[in-house]
Amino acid sequence: MSVPRRFRPLAVVLYAAFIGLLLASYISPLDAIITGRADAVALEQQLDEARAHNTEQERLKEDLNTPAGIERAARERYGMIRPGEKVYIVE
Repeated sequence: MSVPRRFRPLAVVLYAAFIGLLLASYISPLDAIITGRADAVALEQQLDEARAHNTEQERLKEDLNTPAGIERAARERYGMIRPGEKVYIVE
């Protein structure tokens, strides 16, 4: 079916408007997808950091379950010494 010659400009305008509306309807979902991907990358990085922190905390927990680990923590964190030891502070 052919469009009569006098209606062709109107048909072109209507097609262009339809395509414009169609493209405009894709902007919001595409923006959400792009934002979601950026958020996913940031969340993956936070997850990796949390996993590394948890691994370090697990290692520290295991270390503090040994007598040597407890002694090291007492000396480093609280400045504790054994009876008869002398402490020298070097500035």
